[in-house]
This record gives sequence, C-alpha cells and structure tokens, in this order.
Amino acid sequence: MTMTHTKDVAALCSRLDSMTEGKARVVVLIELLGRSGHERHEDIVFELGLIGDPAAVSAVEKAAGEPFPYLEEWGNLREFQRKCAYTLARIGTVESRAALERMTGHADPNLREYGQEGLARWPLPFKAR
Repeated sequence: MTMTHTKDVAALCSRLDSMTEGKARVVVLIELLGRSGHERHEDIVFELGLIGDPAAVSAVEKAAGEPFPYLEEWGNLREFQRKCAYTLARIGTVESRAALERMTGHADPNLREYGQEGLARWPLPFKAR
C-alpha cells in the first residue's frame, strides 16, 4: 500500500465522517468499500443495505469475494460476506438478484450458501423502526 493510497483512504474516511447519514453518502461508501487500508467494511456494507441504493450492487458483489485480511484475522469474513448477500437482497433490483445468482456459483462454498440465502429473501423489504 502506497503512502498516497493511505492518505486517500484517510481522506475518504474523514469525508464520510463529516457527512450526514443518508443517500448522499453512497458514493463515498462505495469508494471505501472497494479499498483496503481501513477497518470499516462491515459497517459500510450494513449502511449500504439500509440505504438500498442500486448504485452499490457491483461494489457489494465484488467486496463479498474479497478476503480482507483483517476480517479473516478477526474471524469476521463470513459474517461480512453474509451481510453483503443481505445488502444485495435489500437493494432488490434485477441486477442485485443477478449478483446473488452469481454468488451461488462461486468457488467459495460459504459465498454459495449466502447467495442462496440472499435469493430466498430477495427482495428484502426495508422496515423502518
């Protein structure tokens, strides 16, 4: 990881922290989801699921298959992958369904399982509290 990458990630995290919660954060959330150098991936995918913006489908699908080392070290990779599947189910578009279908054919048996679980719940309605 280069010094520039580290600074970019830090700047994105700072920008995200200064933003009000909601749809306006989606672009920064997507950008951070695809980057290493921070430990926010689970929180990001959860927030993207709450927002349900279709723009996140590709980033969430890609992140689900990414073995972020800190998630593996902490034993949270599987939980993260499952959150990705639920986020895709929550987005509820044809594209998110196709992403879940691709997950069911993944080489990783856990991703296959989570893809099937996501499909079983697609489209997952959002229930505001």
